Amino acid sequence: MKKVNSENNVASAFDQQNGDLPPGLAQPAQRALAGAGIQRLEQLTKFTEEGIKQLHGIGPNALKQLHQALAGRGLSFSSKEKVKSKLKKVTAPLNNTKRVDEFMDKLDHPFKAEVQAIRDIIKNVNKDITEEIKWKAPSFSYNGEYLVTFNLWEKEQIHLVFHNPEISKVKSKLLEGDYDHRRMAHFSDKDDIKTKTPALEKVLKDLIKLQKK
Repeated sequence: MKKVNSENNVASAFDQQNGDLPPGLAQPAQRALAGAGIQRLEQLTKFTEEGIKQLHGIGPNALKQLHQALAGRGLSFSSKEKVKSKLKKVTAPLNNTKRVDEFMDKLDHPFKAEVQAIRDIIKNVNKDITEEIKWKAPSFSYNGEYLVTFNLWEKEQIHLVFHNPEISKVKSKLLEGDYDHRRMAHFSDKDDIKTKTPALEKVLKDLIKLQKK
């Protein structure tokens, strides 16, 4: 019951603060837009559709709702590629290992140990990978661009979300999904993590190489 009340409070606060954005947006989409500093439909016209799709939490249904809301106001997403840098600037993460450590100490999750193990694997791939808490989960980035974030709402397995404009170019059996800028990876237990560690490391290294280009 507490969870339902909490979600209702979040939705209510979103509706009050975000004016003419579609009130029926799902919780992940609400958090994604709020995290990018987007509170009104007019602000969406400064971003391309591809840029908005990069935000973790914006799926096909949310995009459809945003398109309809924009059209209802005679507005549309921008067609200018230059706004991509503006979106990156808004969402560029900072390294905050201390906060992630504190988060992990308090984390109540059936796969807490496994989450920590994967966190260590990710951080050891490259010394310049930074971490922070994004949408109530550890999130990792490289050179100001998000690489991957845990989805801790899922309790049956460990769920990673790779949300990066280059991820569709990375080929790996580890990755699932066919979104333009998003892929998923799942781990069932410690043995599965051990088996998939080389693939996870390679995905991250390939993604970092693509970003450098």
